[in-house]
This record gives sequence, structure tokens and C-alpha cells, in this order.
Amino acid sequence: MTALLDPKLDYVFKTIFGVDDRKPLLISFLNALFKGNPHIKDLTLENTDIPKILKTNKESRLDVKAKSDDGTLLDIEIQCNNTGEITQRAFHYLSEMVPTAVQSGNSYKGPHVIGIWILGENVTKRKNAVSEAYMTFQPNVPDPYEVMTDSARIIFIELPKFNPKDADAKDLLTAWLAFLKDPVLMDRVFLQDETVKEAMETLQYLSADDDVRAIADLRRRTINDHNSEMTVARE
Repeated sequence: MTALLDPKLDYVFKTIFGVDDRKPLLISFLNALFKGNPHIKDLTLENTDIPKILKTNKESRLDVKAKSDDGTLLDIEIQCNNTGEITQRAFHYLSEMVPTAVQSGNSYKGPHVIGIWILGENVTKRKNAVSEAYMTFQPNVPDPYEVMTDSARIIFIELPKFNPKDADAKDLLTAWLAFLKDPVLMDRVFLQDETVKEAMETLQYLSADDDVRAIADLRRRTINDHNSEMTVARE
């Protein structure tokens, strides 16, 4: 059996979730993550092309951008390694989305913007695998902690902290996180959901394609080289 590619590699993730033919997979994952806030009925993918720069030995950004039926702007980033500045970069990327949201809404009450970071290494000291960050009022006397606005938020998914055995096996998010963390070791019971099953079948198909494997290997080496260069530069 052909070894499965890692769905945490941004090229592989984008090939599975970031194309129009497989939008239902992304919608299923997002609804499992959002749990109704918002509930997505449909979405429009905004950058389905794989950059030609991928064929060179340069760093490129392979995020998945989408706009939901209620106008919510979404940016999904995959990061296998903790480069030491993920939280700051997440804030910067989110801030880039806000002007677009204001323009599309023609007022400061424009669409919500959500940045989602799927992480192969831990970047926060929080205990849970899934954490949401909002702009908040900090508590002081006599005012309590309070969310100022949830119109812009960041969701961190730290996969090393996720243990399917400790999670609700009936929760669809458990199935999706198990697939992303390690599709080889995931419990087959999670494949009872049709969208997760289709994602697994797509991953198996891609893993058997020599051209896809070659590009995925180039992408992995490019990322590793870039991270190594940045580490040396910081040192």
C-alpha cells in the first residue's frame, strides 16, 4: 500500500479542501469547527490555483481563502513547524482581511473575518487543542472580562494536543482532527461520515499519484529549507 501523504502539508491540504469540486469537505470541516457560529450553507473559494512558484525552490503561501454565504471571510493556514512567531503572523494576516471586509460591507459593521491556523506543533501554552482569540476588555474593578467584538477572530488548532481517545467520538470535529493529525492511525469508525470518508479516499488517490507526490516532496523540502534558513538567521 502506498504511504499516505501528510494532510498537514499545505499543498496536500489545499488540494483536498481548496478546490471547487470538493467544497462539501471544507464546509463539513468548518461547520464542525464553528458549531453554528456561523453555520455555513455554501461558500465561494477565492484562490483555487496552485501558484506556479511552487515549481521553483522558493517559499510561497498556499492558504485556502473563502467567503461563506453569510459574507464571512475565511483564511485557513497550515503550519507544520513552530517558527516562533505564529501568533504575531496570525494577527498580521487577520489585519490584512479587515479592510476587505469593511469595503464589502460598506460600513464598519461589515462581514466577520476568521483566521484558522492548523498547526503541526504547539505554539501556545493553552491546554486545549482548539483555542479562539477575540479582541476583549480585560477585567478590572468593577468591570469583568468581556468580549469587545467577535467580528474578527483567530482559531488555533494545535494538533499535538489533540487525543481522539479523550475527545467525543460522536463529534464530527473529532473525526476531522483525527484525519488531519494522522490519517494512518485514525479510528476507522470516523469514516462513517461521508465527507470524512471522501477526504480519506481523496488522500489515498493523491498519495498514489507520482506527480502529486513529487510536488508534495518539493514543497516539504522547500518549507524545511526556509525554516532552517530563518533559524540560522535568528541565531
